[in-house]
Amino acid sequence: MTKRRKQKHGATRFFALFLTALVILSAILLVLYRDKISEALSADGGASEYFLDTEPFTYETGSKQIFALFGDRIAVSSSTGLQLLDSSGETIVRQVFSMTNPALALTDSSCAFFDAGGKSFRVFKDGECFELDRQYPIISVSAGKGGYYAVAEQESGYKGSVTVLDEGLEPVYKWYSGTGYILDAAVSPDGNFLGVLCLESQGSILRMFKLDSEDEYALTDLGTELFFKLKFFKNGNICALSQNSLRFFDSGGKELSSHSFAGDYLSGYEMTEEVCALSLSRYMSGNDVYLLSFSPDGSLLATVSLSGEPLSLSSQKQKLVVLCPDEIMVLSRDGKVLENGHVIPGSRAAVMTARGNIYLLSSRYAEKYEPE
Repeated sequence: MTKRRKQKHGATRFFALFLTALVILSAILLVLYRDKISEALSADGGASEYFLDTEPFTYETGSKQIFALFGDRIAVSSSTGLQLLDSSGETIVRQVFSMTNPALALTDSSCAFFDAGGKSFRVFKDGECFELDRQYPIISVSAGKGGYYAVAEQESGYKGSVTVLDEGLEPVYKWYSGTGYILDAAVSPDGNFLGVLCLESQGSILRMFKLDSEDEYALTDLGTELFFKLKFFKNGNICALSQNSLRFFDSGGKELSSHSFAGDYLSGYEMTEEVCALSLSRYMSGNDVYLLSFSPDGSLLATVSLSGEPLSLSSQKQKLVVLCPDEIMVLSRDGKVLENGHVIPGSRAAVMTARGNIYLLSSRYAEKYEPE
């Protein structure tokens, strides 16, 4: 049975505050998906599915492409829809539809393609692509190891809502926010906890719920700083990320550690249940770039200098793949350089398979990285 919790609406807020919150929410989406916005290539937004008869490891071009590795398969989400390639580079599934801010969220058993700020939400699972488009604009989608998804939406009549889907893609929990705009939500790897990040009049708030209860069991005031990203780790801890700092909490909302960026600029991040890494630059121009790696308990593991601002950060278990404009690095979680090589400009991202193979991804095709 879907559990519901409703908050009573507070007193009517000033209209200016309302507009300010909406502007901040839009800014957050631009931070997360900050490539140039392009025209949608499908006028009516309708979806069609077919298989391509093309060369292996090629895919449809589209602006704002997002890549991820789903097992040994490459997932591509772009303004023109979704595509999934198998380990041989053949297209498993492709759907054409319009997305303004394409994004991806992956569990061990399924892969979600969604449009942040739009309503498109498709999940590939067990060889089938399920169309689960939402009624309201999507704020965020996060995935848990157990196959759970937390889907945050701009639900009418509230400041947002979060729906938790189980491994069968069925709704098992729903929470409505009446006092704070939802910025992000995350479900724990074991499927027992839900964390929700909200923007309220006093600043950012982290709310924690157990999925077997309608009652909120923990609330943490994060202050006036604007946090936009939540992530649960394998050990049950959770972190909150802003443009200025990273903070770690246990599942009860108790703070474990806090790391300030001391005025440096956040340029990228990779957060999984085993890895937490951030790229920072000391100047707005992207010069003097370095990477910070953290353990799930919140301790700083390593600081690594980079040759330039990363084009992508990705991970495979506890290994981190960093693609810079002319260099690729494979690092252990504690910052040890496992591999380092030159790449020809043109790649947008890099991913590593469980067997250790690295693929460089451009706008049209993927190719295996071969060290010189």
